[in-house]
Amino acid sequence: MISIRNLIILMCMVLLSASLFAGGFALTGVGSRATAMGGAFRAVSDDASAMFWNPAGLGFMNENSVHLGGTFILPSATWDPTGTTLTGIPGYAAKEYESEKSLRMFPTAFATKTKESRLKYGLGIYVPYGLGTTWDAYQLPTSQFTYESGFPENEMMSSVGVVDLHPSFAYRILPNLSAGAGLSVMFGAIDIAKIGFSAVLDSTFSVPFPDIAPISTELGGAGIGFGANMGLMYKPTESLSIGLSGKLPSTISMTGEAEVYFWKPLLSAESPAMKVGGKSDIEADLKLPAEIGLGLAYNVMPNWTVSVDYAYTMWSRLDKVTVEMDDPIFLIPGAYSISKSELTFDWEDTSRISLGTEYLLKCTKLRAGFFYDQTPIPESTQLPTLSDISDKMSFNFGFGRPFGPLELDMNAQYVMFSEREVTTAAYDAGNSPTNTLGVYNSNSISGNIGLTYRF
Repeated sequence: MISIRNLIILMCMVLLSASLFAGGFALTGVGSRATAMGGAFRAVSDDASAMFWNPAGLGFMNENSVHLGGTFILPSATWDPTGTTLTGIPGYAAKEYESEKSLRMFPTAFATKTKESRLKYGLGIYVPYGLGTTWDAYQLPTSQFTYESGFPENEMMSSVGVVDLHPSFAYRILPNLSAGAGLSVMFGAIDIAKIGFSAVLDSTFSVPFPDIAPISTELGGAGIGFGANMGLMYKPTESLSIGLSGKLPSTISMTGEAEVYFWKPLLSAESPAMKVGGKSDIEADLKLPAEIGLGLAYNVMPNWTVSVDYAYTMWSRLDKVTVEMDDPIFLIPGAYSISKSELTFDWEDTSRISLGTEYLLKCTKLRAGFFYDQTPIPESTQLPTLSDISDKMSFNFGFGRPFGPLELDMNAQYVMFSEREVTTAAYDAGNSPTNTLGVYNSNSISGNIGLTYRF
């Protein structure tokens, strides 16, 4: 049984609930060219997306530029609770459920001032974290019982997005050495919905079949936070480039509203259907991880570059999340209320290895890339709204073509997750479940297009 306390996970799921295609709730990268090269870009970083990958790359640029682009992602996820204790709950069938499919778009804009100066500047606006999932998996057992109207159609839903306004600068210390840094002003927004069950409430309200009394939670919120990244780029020879970059841990303070209701069915004329609960303003912190990465790029020939990156992301910072409610929500009037919850996620630090290449064929730049990325989410905290279900591999292809001062870049990406089967239930210190049993599968198809004007 899922207790009320565990349902407050919803208020933290804003932090964790995207359809995830890099580790945790991060997107796979920024910029069409960098993404096409599998994110092996720390030692390349010779376009405006260097502000995300390695701001030191701005120091070697000698053209001003304006860039507009966008990423389009079509996620797909399935969850099958067949054979688990969950399928014993009326409303859940022993079958495979599929999340709602919807095309999502994330815009990107950059401007650089890097001409005729050792001190270079740039400003970027991009989405480093985002996506979401929507599920219609639970159906009220209305053939036996009657409930009040208003129960959510999509009872499991998550949407999270973080927009980063990112001023950056770099300084060419030596002809072959540059240092750079950037400031992140981050705007985060979330929406989420979920259901669960509580034997405590069911017994209090004398429901003979406790699994037919669901609890719905809906939440929305937004907030602002600050962060920073920095980097070095060193070119010991004309053919070899070494890039080192990282970002500091940061926090977005979120405020919003939650609605929590217990839905008691109509069992007899003397026991009317009812919903108990209410609304409250809430506060929670979205903890974003620190990261450090090292990259190498080598020009095999003047028209052929190969690159490799290694990144280490410190997701273990997200061990616990505390959610505060301004006003208690009573699910047993005058007796049982929710006002605060401390939840354990126990996320783990992860590694990502990326490989990329770019080949100039006449006027067209052909690109390919691959990365392997670990998931930070252990089986003990896996939920359907966490679609970063396991370690993943990404395959990327793209091209770039100049048209005078304009250049068009495009890429396609396929991210494949290994299947995860969660067979062992896990519980927190309060004996509330922290995961959901079942078989999880996920993948995504995405594309990116960018247009750059250099002057």
